[in-house]
Amino acid sequence: MMNIEEKLEIHDCPLCDGGALLEEEGGCGYYVMCLECGCQSVTIDFHSEEERLEAAKKTVDLWNAGKVISCNPGE
Repeated sequence: MMNIEEKLEIHDCPLCDGGALLEEEGGCGYYVMCLECGCQSVTIDFHSEEERLEAAKKTVDLWNAGKVISCNPGE
């Protein structure tokens, strides 16, 4: 299995400049999450192996454009 994250450049968090990680959700979607403040991107779903890389790219593109969901403690 290829490591999709190695193919994509994920920018630091647009809110706190913390490091970010591409996460797979349940084998059917991807989101990017900040390791410092916990904010994340929306989850982009995929329904086949062919769609997997495209979903990861879209997720990272949204994150890199600053499209994040802020998760405050206690939410």
